[in-house]
Amino acid sequence: MAERWFLALWPDARTRDALVCQTAGALPEAARPTHPADLHLTLVFLGELDAGRVACVEAVAEAVSAPAFELEIDRLGHFTRSRVLWCGPSCTPEVAQTLIGSLQSGLEGCGIAPERRSFRPHLTLARKVSRYQGHALPEVVIWPVRELVLAFGVSGSRPRYRAHRRWRLSVAS
Repeated sequence: MAERWFLALWPDARTRDALVCQTAGALPEAARPTHPADLHLTLVFLGELDAGRVACVEAVAEAVSAPAFELEIDRLGHFTRSRVLWCGPSCTPEVAQTLIGSLQSGLEGCGIAPERRSFRPHLTLARKVSRYQGHALPEVVIWPVRELVLAFGVSGSRPRYRAHRRWRLSVAS
């Protein structure tokens, strides 16, 4: 298994459709848009994993307890160096930060070192964006986050990403 793996949040169909609708006007003509089914927010990039490490990552994700929460997707941004146009929240809820910390801590036992860069939550909207004109989202998209997803990429395919396994986040009764 040489695919590139990651743990992510995946929007439900309603949220995905709202994101596509609210961000459509921001995509420059020359941009390479992300397939709508590929929209996700990476929590932890894992890289290439063998079957043993996939099993270890699954055990870590299974053991993590986190409540469901909401993300307010309210801004667009541009990573100049990687030429990526993205959308994301202005403010990351504490529960999301705690979830990432718990995952990274558990993944150290799998031999996966925590990311050194600070977490910048975003969903990639398009690649090959040289310049960003500063469009804003017409309306905030409220994303009810209800699950954690272990996924991997398949090169040469669209959509590119495949969900391998999902875990429900706890919902208060």
